[in-house]
Parts: sequence; structure tokens; C-alpha cells
Amino acid sequence: MAKFKAPKKNKLKISACYIVKNAAEDLKVSLQSLKKFVDEIIVVDTGSSDETVEVAESFGAKIFVDMWHDDFSDPRNIALKNSSGNWIVFPDADEYFTAETAKNLRAIIERADSVKKTGLLVNLVNIDKDNGNKILDSTYVLRIFKKLPGIRYVGKIHEELRIGKKNLSDVVFVPANLLTIYHTGYSANLSRSKAERNLKMLLAELETTDEPERIYAYIAECYDGLEDYENAEKFARLDIETGKKNTTFSSVSYRILLNLLAKDFSRLDDRKEIAALAVETFPDLPEFTAELAECHAAAGDFETAAKTMQKALEKFQNYKGMEPSIFNSETAKFAESRMKMFEQKTVAL
Repeated sequence: MAKFKAPKKNKLKISACYIVKNAAEDLKVSLQSLKKFVDEIIVVDTGSSDETVEVAESFGAKIFVDMWHDDFSDPRNIALKNSSGNWIVFPDADEYFTAETAKNLRAIIERADSVKKTGLLVNLVNIDKDNGNKILDSTYVLRIFKKLPGIRYVGKIHEELRIGKKNLSDVVFVPANLLTIYHTGYSANLSRSKAERNLKMLLAELETTDEPERIYAYIAECYDGLEDYENAEKFARLDIETGKKNTTFSSVSYRILLNLLAKDFSRLDDRKEIAALAVETFPDLPEFTAELAECHAAAGDFETAAKTMQKALEKFQNYKGMEPSIFNSETAKFAESRMKMFEQKTVAL
């Protein structure tokens, strides 16, 4: 009698999806970073006039066309509809996996699938390629997810994955040493043009959406980048009033508002109130505690300022949160010098 052989487990299929327009150079870099680790490539072109389509074809991509009409979700959903993978990797054209971590892509997805996870939040590092690939900041983004029934993108810009009206559940963070993406889209020469484009789309969405709170922070960022500080403050405050703190980088409106208030000494009480609220909302982030310390110092309470800055430094040493922090080793050195100055002023008093 022939021995029984257990059936081989079907190989999990991974689709890489892109929406693109005039991104030939960036797309080539991105595709090179992951081509060995996916089973198909889906590219939706929204009206390129350069060699973007030819680049995609050279990697064996399936090409679809959806002419641009100020809506990022539509072409993304076309890509999803035409993909056949069990899991989707959906980077932007100006994002690429680092060579050190890309090789982990399939194993991480297979592991997530085996433990019934539906999405992976990946470390994304913003770099300025016009300034020697200087690292600007980092955050975690949902770029990998299971292709579940009914899954789709919503929102004209800064679009979100939904199943019905619910966000994706069972999403986990992937440690940065296992998977990291570099993003070049915030390079200096692109920032203003992106802000102008994004603001136009966001304001159009604001007129029709039944979820305006989803985009307040994005609008505030655009106005801030365009130096329209009155509107930047308006939308930052609207965002803060929602009490939202469960999305990555939800602290951005506090940063914008505190920076604006710091420019006007007559608004010190307002600045101090917002700083205290930021600390309460994001108690682990060191920069908000440092900002509160500066408010105490500006009010002449150097003893409290020194103690508060010490707390900020302690938070920096122990910080392990996922909300991106702009408090780094250089910031810490400056904060320590400020704390010593506050202590000296306390003694002098």
C-alpha cells in the first residue's frame, strides 16, 4: 500500500500594487526593492507622460489606466480589484524597502497570516534625497494587508483602508529591524507643490465628507507648509478638539499649534495650556514635556521648568512608543543645557 502523503500547503500569493503618474525613476527603485519577494505586480497609471508605464512593463507588471481626477482612492481600488494575491503590498512609487529588510517580506507576511493578522504597520523613514538622504523623521504606516472581502480605500487623499465603515482590525507593528521602508517624497524641492496639491483635494473633500475630523490635521499641515498660519491654527484646533489620539502621528496638530503660539509671547498662557494638554494626551512623548518646561521658564518659574525638563529627558531615555517622536540625541543635549540654565536661575533667585 502506498504511503499517505499530506497535501502540500498552497503557497501564499503576494501582490504588489501601485498607483503612479510620471514616476519612472522612483518606481524603478521601488520595484527593484521588492520584485523578488512578490508574485505579481499591479500598476494603475493615472496619466503618465514619461516612461513610467515602460518601467512597469519591464518588471512584468499588469498595467491598468485610470486618468487622474483628484482622487487617490479610485485608482487604489482599481488595483485591489485586479490583484489576485492573498496579501497586498501597497507602497507609494517614491517608497522602497531597504535591502537589509526586504528579504524578510514573505516570511513576515506568512507569519502574520498564520496567526490570523490582517495588516502590518511598517516603519517608514522620510529622507531628503536632495540633501544627502538626510533622515527627516519616521513613522509607522499600513502598507501590507490581507485581501479581505469588501476591503477598499476611502477618502480623496490620505486615504484609509476600510471594510464597510470600519478600519482594519488585527493590525500589528513590524519591528524596524525586520522591515523598513524609505520614503523620498518629502524632499525639499517637492514640499510646497505637494502642499498646494493636497490642500486643493482636502478642501474639496471637506465640502462633501461626513467625516471631516478625519482630515483636519492634514489640512492644518498643508496650511502650515504654505505659511498660512491663521488657517493652520484654525484646523489644528479643530483636530485637537476631536480628542483623536489612536492614529499614527495624531500628535501633529499639537506640534503645529505649539510652534505657532511660541512665536507670540503675549499668547504664553494659551501656549502653556496646549502644552499641558499635549502632555496629558501623549504622556510618553518627551518633546511635549520639554515644551511645557519652556512655558514654565517663559513665565519665570525656573524651578518647575528645571524639574519638568528633567522629566522630558527621562522620557527620552525610556521612550518606546509608536507615535513618532522628534526628540533625538541632539535635542536631548540642548534640553540638558536648558535644564542646567533653569537650575542656575533658580539658585540665583
